[in-house]
Amino acid sequence: MSDALRAELTKLRSVRSTTWALLAILGLTIALGVVSSSTSHTEGGRGEDIVMVSLVGVYFAQIAAVAFGVLAVCSEYATGTIRATFAANPRRLQVVAAKVAIVGGLVAGVSIVATVGAFYAGQAILRGNGFVDANGYPAASLADGQTLRTVAIAAGYLVVLAVLSLAAAAILRDTAAAISVLLGVLFVPWIVGGLLPENLANAFEEATPMAGIAAQEQGAPIGPWAGIGVTSAWAAAALLVALWLVRRRDA
Repeated sequence: MSDALRAELTKLRSVRSTTWALLAILGLTIALGVVSSSTSHTEGGRGEDIVMVSLVGVYFAQIAAVAFGVLAVCSEYATGTIRATFAANPRRLQVVAAKVAIVGGLVAGVSIVATVGAFYAGQAILRGNGFVDANGYPAASLADGQTLRTVAIAAGYLVVLAVLSLAAAAILRDTAAAISVLLGVLFVPWIVGGLLPENLANAFEEATPMAGIAAQEQGAPIGPWAGIGVTSAWAAAALLVALWLVRRRDA
């Protein structure tokens, strides 16, 4: 397994898109969190969730996470190097497991830095915008269990989404198709949900893979742990299908 892990890490490091995708996850999470915090003020009296305000960039960074997971697999299918990979290591399930471990590990490292950075940057800006104790907004700290949970789940969501994307890429074996399907599964239910009665809209929100991050918003129909559980269930199901197909199909 160590050889498989080294091989997958070497391949990902040699692909230019790896660096750009990881930088996009980092940059979008922090930059858009800063923008969101800078444009939020207490005058509206809306009872803002100041932690989620600073983490709004995750909604955009998930697109980069999808692209990274897809390209980690489809780049090999596009160039035909997947045949060499399976020839060098005929244990295909081990190859997929190594890909999952490397992709998940890289995204985990970047997403932890990104979400923690966005949190601290956002809180500093929000305090300057009037989100202070005197206005009913106690300071948020990672020492608080609920705040730590919110930041941790936001980081974990990007990891699970990258694994889901990797699995979808192994199933479809086409970059454009995999990214299109994943973005459709993520965003279309939320667009359609706004046109439906509340009970049906809630059902859409609870079932979409984006539940992992959306469940952290105030008034979400399901809880944060249930939300990330839904995203994880999507990833696990897609991975099982991918493993079955990888074993049965020709490279």
